[in-house]
Amino acid sequence: MRTLVLLTYFGLTFLCGCGYRLANKNLGAGEGRTIAVPTFANKTTTYRIEQRVTEAVRQELIRRTRFKVVPQATGDLVMAGEVLNYAAVPVIFNQQGRGSAYTMLVDMSVRLTDTKTGKVVFQNDRWTFREVFELSQSSAEFVPEDTAALDRLARRFASSLVASAMHSK
Repeated sequence: MRTLVLLTYFGLTFLCGCGYRLANKNLGAGEGRTIAVPTFANKTTTYRIEQRVTEAVRQELIRRTRFKVVPQATGDLVMAGEVLNYAAVPVIFNQQGRGSAYTMLVDMSVRLTDTKTGKVVFQNDRWTFREVFELSQSSAEFVPEDTAALDRLARRFASSLVASAMHSK
């Protein structure tokens, strides 16, 4: 009897799996499909922010899916995005009253559309990401940390976007 229970348990475990593949069934993990990720629109005055974010999204799709990723706006799916807002706000001040640590806030909008049906597969109209960076206090040691912080933010956004889009229903 115990052997029968164990065999049933293990059989059901193997048949059910972990569920990860089932969650991604909607887009088929991209097998044999093309996803277009044209450069996001930049509604801010921040130089090249849209290029950094778009490239991070493309790299994350290549790394985590089986989609063929193309930069043109032609594919089975099109991921369109906009960088809506950018702000760097001081959060820590030194004795002279100058900011020594900043929080970078970036608002984005993303839409993933199936070109064959015109159906929106995934959409988030206002997605805010934050990253903290510090500035050196002497001009002799000054290194612009905001670009490295923006790259970190772009990678976190891309990872979150790909996970959310691939598991959307």
